[in-house]
Amino acid sequence: MKLRTFAALALAATRVWAADTALFGGKIVTLDPQERIIEALLIRDGRILATGTTAEIEKQTGADAEVIRLGGKMVLPGFIESHCHSIGVARDSLHNEYAELHSIGEMQEWIRQRAKALPPGTWIEVPRNEITRLKEHRHPTPEELDAATTDHAVLYTSVTKHVLNTAGWRALGLLAPDSKLPDGEVVRDTDGKPLLIRGGGSASIRKFFPDQTETRDELVAALKKVHRRYNEVGITTIFERATDRVGFNTFRELSAQNALTTRVRATFRFSAKTPEQVEKYVAGLGLKPGEGDDWVRADRLKITVDGGIHWGTTRLSEPYGERRTKFYRLSDPAYRGELNFTPEQMRMVFATGNRLGWPMSAHVTGDAGTEEVLNAVAAVAKDDATIKQRRFNLIHSYFPTPAIVKLAKELGVGVDTQGYLYFRDADILAGIYGASWAERFIGMAEWARGGVPVAINSDHMIGLDPDHSMNAFNPALMLWIAVARKTDTGRVWGEQQKLSRLDALRSVTLWAAWLSFDEGKFGSLEPGKLADLVVIDRDYLECPEDEIRAIKPLRTIVGGRTVFQR
Repeated sequence: MKLRTFAALALAATRVWAADTALFGGKIVTLDPQERIIEALLIRDGRILATGTTAEIEKQTGADAEVIRLGGKMVLPGFIESHCHSIGVARDSLHNEYAELHSIGEMQEWIRQRAKALPPGTWIEVPRNEITRLKEHRHPTPEELDAATTDHAVLYTSVTKHVLNTAGWRALGLLAPDSKLPDGEVVRDTDGKPLLIRGGGSASIRKFFPDQTETRDELVAALKKVHRRYNEVGITTIFERATDRVGFNTFRELSAQNALTTRVRATFRFSAKTPEQVEKYVAGLGLKPGEGDDWVRADRLKITVDGGIHWGTTRLSEPYGERRTKFYRLSDPAYRGELNFTPEQMRMVFATGNRLGWPMSAHVTGDAGTEEVLNAVAAVAKDDATIKQRRFNLIHSYFPTPAIVKLAKELGVGVDTQGYLYFRDADILAGIYGASWAERFIGMAEWARGGVPVAINSDHMIGLDPDHSMNAFNPALMLWIAVARKTDTGRVWGEQQKLSRLDALRSVTLWAAWLSFDEGKFGSLEPGKLADLVVIDRDYLECPEDEIRAIKPLRTIVGGRTVFQR
């Protein structure tokens, strides 16, 4: 008979009880307050029942338990992917195959292969690859796209800017020097030839592409596949960073069917700018703050304050200047980036969300944007200090300063930021922003030294390859980036931003769990916590530094259940 209450367990302390799963003979990194490394642990009913030496745990293990002999292998707390868009990934995977491209030459070859497979006259859309990640560090030209095919219209999009080949410009009716687009600006050369579209254009372009639809069963099957990919790299919890009620219900339904293999913390993105609009959105959402269970829970609300470094819309503390203006194909060197909310609008939105009991978060990438957000939170805190207990979440915040970190700490704020962006983009940012900007880009240690919980993640949005998606989602790669601080060329910008191996591990486990108020449930391996863990193929703490990125999970366990085994 299984006794499940703590009282019953205490009364029967001298008895031997069967456990669901026992792990023996390993090197288990607990991340508990004592930073203990133990040999064995015992799992029952999805939670860790006991930890200790192999001899101690063997004495408590019943004959019917599943026994995993680790043979000295290392066990870590399950990894938390604290920023992803798994439903979007699933939907896109049904219609497109992602390819990570490193140069315009690779792009041309990809287009040629697609052209062979498609009838002439159809459109070809290049997979999203940012110009910071192309060897040439620029948009392709229409002539370069023509060199790949003239029988198909070709579209290359870098978030807010579009480049087309001649067939694409012709289809849009934009070849004539005086032709215009109703929803975007056409940038032309001195002869009037179109070069790119900025500031819109998507509505006009998308008319030429068929609607991409899928059945609910197809989407659910694809979503399960995405989550299995997450499990393969040791991910046990995800933060879905821009969902809605439909998406939330989808996760709940999977959980009810026992078909969910990652825990989900849902962030709901909205654009309301007045108290009335916020109240209307929350009423329409129909959820209470924190509603759900250990598997699926409504975590927080989110607004988008500025843009991004790939788009040339990050809100900076200085003008973009000539170099950035040229790189991003902008027009005004005095431009400092977007700010989608005024300081007063942010204050009202944050105050209303707080009054309704919701933790809040903000997409904000630039240093000036971050200052505006924190100042708005501070203004709310003067009237209602409870916002300091809501763990306001800065999403991205790429360029921390000591002043920003100090204010974030005072306000009880946490941060999630993207390691893969440092890995792929820091080198080019050093060239167009300056070395000092690259040295604090994704400044993990700046936050950690200031006592601000910081999580490193991917912002995974397209593709299924853990190492080569649009923002790769392999936690081993994130750990290596946090520890080694190397770019894909081997450069180190900001030696002082390196984390220790244990702190890097906390940034994908315990600190990430703090962001969602879950540090008491998972993120470390301690009795009473949920049994989310990953067995890996080498010693993370002792292996050569550059081997960290090569770590492979051998087994991933969520709630005591094995969801992946190599």
